[in-house]
Amino acid sequence: MRLVSRLATLLALVALAGCAEEPPAAVEASGAATYDGQPIASGIISFVPIDSDRPPGGAAITDGRYKLYPEVALRPGTYRVELRWARATGEKREAGYGQSPDVFAEALPAKYHADSVLTAELAPGPNALDFVLEK
Repeated sequence: MRLVSRLATLLALVALAGCAEEPPAAVEASGAATYDGQPIASGIISFVPIDSDRPPGGAAITDGRYKLYPEVALRPGTYRVELRWARATGEKREAGYGQSPDVFAEALPAKYHADSVLTAELAPGPNALDFVLEK
């Protein structure tokens, strides 16, 4: 009787393991990021989940291009997109060790970062998304 009980328990565990849902596939995203017709030279793009409490993810923007890798672990869904571009103002400051003499300021309007109006729907696998931002 014990053997039958143990066998039934083992079969139940195997059946439950087979029914476990796989997590949704991670997404990838890549594309261009421009503002007023000019590539964003050096910035950050962030994807903030709208429909869940999962953490956001992002990537660097270099020479107007970005690539969000699957290791960032974003899942399919709807995201608010925030882009930031710290651009040199042309002003200089006294620089200490390890500091840049250039003064940088956010080059994009708040509607593209803090108060972003941008959204994206990310599907499993690769997504090609260009962000052409207007003044």
